Amino acid sequence: HKTGTSSIQWFLKENRADLLKHGYFVPESGANHGAHHALVRKLCGQELRHHQQSAGTNFARALDETPSEAVVISSEALGGLLRIRDYASAFFTRIRELNLEPKLVLFVRNQSQRINSSYSSVVKTFRRSEPFQAFVQGATQGAVFRHSPLIELADAYNAELIARRFTGKTVAHGVVPEFLQAIGLAPSYFRDTNVRRNEAAGPFTVSVARGVLRLINGTGKQFKWLQAVRCKTKLVAYLEENGLADAGYCGLTTALAQQIETELRPDNDAFAQRVWGRPWAEIFAADIGKEFTPNDFEMCRPDESTERQLGRAIHEMTAIAEEILRDPALAIEAPWNERSFRSGHRSHAENLPN
Repeated sequence: HKTGTSSIQWFLKENRADLLKHGYFVPESGANHGAHHALVRKLCGQELRHHQQSAGTNFARALDETPSEAVVISSEALGGLLRIRDYASAFFTRIRELNLEPKLVLFVRNQSQRINSSYSSVVKTFRRSEPFQAFVQGATQGAVFRHSPLIELADAYNAELIARRFTGKTVAHGVVPEFLQAIGLAPSYFRDTNVRRNEAAGPFTVSVARGVLRLINGTGKQFKWLQAVRCKTKLVAYLEENGLADAGYCGLTTALAQQIETELRPDNDAFAQRVWGRPWAEIFAADIGKEFTPNDFEMCRPDESTERQLGRAIHEMTAIAEEILRDPALAIEAPWNERSFRSGHRSHAENLPN
């Protein structure tokens, strides 16, 4: 997550034919943006929506019908799913049943920047509403932002781990050329590799989504996955229609970024030494120790005009959210419609060791 995956997936979708000319088969994703989320969930053994149940069968058929030297599947959902033992076992078993040798391409980002970006994303998609500092505490204490477990995963299933840096330079120059080189292709083979997708939300967007979710949760209700997806779509449209869309959220202070980097340094150094043979601080020298000025409205109160706009936006979006909650088509009771299940938390599977 938050390492240019949307750009990579869009590129793969738009260049399927040219990639196949070079021997790289990209399966149809069934998604407008090109991500293979349904396919990887099926390969991991998760229950899918009815119209997605054939994802695995369709993939196997396409493999048989499409001569190629390599197959490229892209889904950031794997970053969480493969940390669950049962899902990992199911995934790699099925991959090898299809006579494929797995290689895992991982883009690694310094955690202070990644956590900041992740927070704006999970708030904008109506998944979390706690203050940024509380989110940081949970992130640094958990395993999601630690990379050593992925080395153990690759070792356990005899899969090659291809790790690439995602730095400020990557953001500036684009992640697609880095990805192509990681899988053995020259970027010069393709006309347009400068793909920009999924720009991070800004402080106004974060504040509206956070305020709405807190009000909804305060009534004892919680969004299903489909409801949250619809709310995000409505929020984006509302902000654009009212000229309120923004970008560039920052909840980091310089001290908080240093705290994150200090806490995760042992795991980071162990990972960097294993995959690159150098310490983390050397690999991410330009991204560590940076100064940050937060713009989160809970940390830096906005002016009166912005506060009035924010209050009105939260009020109007809450009414829209309540209407969404009343739509029975979005409130289906099924594991795939539970946000916690989709991230693996509802599985009885055993976590891989941290």
